Amino acid sequence: MINPERHGRSLAVTLGFWILPAIIAAMASTLWFSTTTIQEMADSAYDRSLAGAVRAVDANISTESGGVGVELPYNLFEFFQLTAQGAVYFNVSTSDGLVQIGDVLLPKTHNLENGQLRFHDGVYVGQDIRIGALQRPLDAHDPDGVQITIQVAETKTSRSAFQNELIGRAILRDLLVVLILAVLIALGVVKALKPLHSLRVAIDNREPEDLKPVAVASLPSEVRPLVEAMNGLMQKTVEEATQQRRFLDDASHQLRTPMTILRTQIDYALHQQDSEGVRATLHASKDVLERSIRTTNQLLALAKARTSQGTDIYPQEVLGLSEMIADTVRMLWPRIRSRKMDCIFEAPDTKVAVRVNGALLCEALANLIDNAATYAPENSLISVFLKTDSDTAIIEVMDEGLGMSKDEIAHAGTRFRSGKHLASGSGLGLAIALTVARANGGTMTVLNRQDRSGLIVRISLPIVD
Repeated sequence: MINPERHGRSLAVTLGFWILPAIIAAMASTLWFSTTTIQEMADSAYDRSLAGAVRAVDANISTESGGVGVELPYNLFEFFQLTAQGAVYFNVSTSDGLVQIGDVLLPKTHNLENGQLRFHDGVYVGQDIRIGALQRPLDAHDPDGVQITIQVAETKTSRSAFQNELIGRAILRDLLVVLILAVLIALGVVKALKPLHSLRVAIDNREPEDLKPVAVASLPSEVRPLVEAMNGLMQKTVEEATQQRRFLDDASHQLRTPMTILRTQIDYALHQQDSEGVRATLHASKDVLERSIRTTNQLLALAKARTSQGTDIYPQEVLGLSEMIADTVRMLWPRIRSRKMDCIFEAPDTKVAVRVNGALLCEALANLIDNAATYAPENSLISVFLKTDSDTAIIEVMDEGLGMSKDEIAHAGTRFRSGKHLASGSGLGLAIALTVARANGGTMTVLNRQDRSGLIVRISLPIVD
């Protein structure tokens, strides 16, 4: 059951609920990619300066005195320190451990290969540093001999500041992009929803009786099926209202005519001096009154059957058809015998269960049997059969009357349209049966008998397990 207090989420909020997280996720991935790229590019630029310092120190290493000597390029180091905006450290060592020049406590660079210039991060005297290292043979003529390693390190203050500035700009750029996207999306959503707002205003401004179709030409293609479905529903409402008005007009006519006749007969009786004449008039008035009562009851039954279609006002339940049909025949037995007619009922031995509203189906069967008693001649037979065909239960009411013409069969079930043979009825019996059958998920078929004159009315209903 829908809670009337609960309101659906706004379409704009729903779009924002899905779009904004997607934008934020895209921004986060873009920011991660930008940060990684910035760090790599900054390291590449600063590492080139660090590589120059390493090679400058290597170029100033001398072994002419029989030992290892280093003449530092002070001008280069001063320039390098200015570029790095921090402290610069160096260390020159040999693989035999006999030579250690410079800052001997610099972190070691592992897995160096000859001629390879390698960069890595480290910590020295509590500061984050970037180290560039180069290893080569001390004696170029003895590549497998003692190896010399040159390390130059710089603090990462300037490098980190440069990276952080670029990352901050990237974040600012992405935030600006998100803001612009959010504004553009908001404007787009407002513009996209504007036709819906116009549609709501147009519907709100309509008069209650205005059920003309809503124009869909200016609506988005995604909304058109909904509005077209709504137009279809309004068209069904218009047709239903038209049928209701026609029903009320026909019903008022059907009831007004006998009431007029009854009033005329009463006026005539009041002017009669002969008691026998008064008695005859009263008998005629009684017949008119009984027909009016039956017509009224049929109208009420038809209204109930129509109301039950698509609603649970008259709930359905699983019932056995054999017992229901037998009870209906017993109920109408005095009416059948009053016409000196007989009635038989045949049903299968097994239970045939259907899901129906018992009162409405009983009313439909009563009308069919009463029609047979009305239109068939006296001393004839009414046959009622209950059959099954696969998953369908079939109820047949068969009489021995004159049947119906093709035109009458084609319009069977139309309100206030009755056969023209022998008797005149209200024309509601078949309409009630057809409406009840449809309301309970079934069908009604009318056909003439093939073995002899007479009519067969067949109601088919789905069987339930």
